[in-house]
Amino acid sequence: MYYQSDTKQRARSPIAFVSDTVLMARIKSKFMSDDMVNDTGIHVKVLHGVVYLDGWVADTYQHRMAQDLVKSIDGVVRVVSRLQIENPGTVFVNPDIR
Repeated sequence: MYYQSDTKQRARSPIAFVSDTVLMARIKSKFMSDDMVNDTGIHVKVLHGVVYLDGWVADTYQHRMAQDLVKSIDGVVRVVSRLQIENPGTVFVNPDIR
C-alpha cells in the first residue's frame, strides 16, 4: 500500500496538515490490522479529511471492504474511490454457508 499526504499546499494550515497525517496513520493501521483486505495495490491520499483511494483490488468484496474500513475512521470527511477491480465477476462466498 502506498501512502502520501498531498504536497500541493492549497492554503492548507498546519492544523489541516497534521490532521491529514493523523488520518493517514489511522488508515494505514486499520488496513494492516485487517485480514480481509489485501492493501498491497491500494494508493491512499488524504487532503482536508477527504481520502482518495487509487489502485487495484482483487474483487468487488475487497473494493467494498476498503471503502468501509476508511469510512469507519473518525475524522474522514469523504471517501473518493477510484479503485479498479481485477476480477469484476468474482464475489465473496462464505464456505460455511451451504
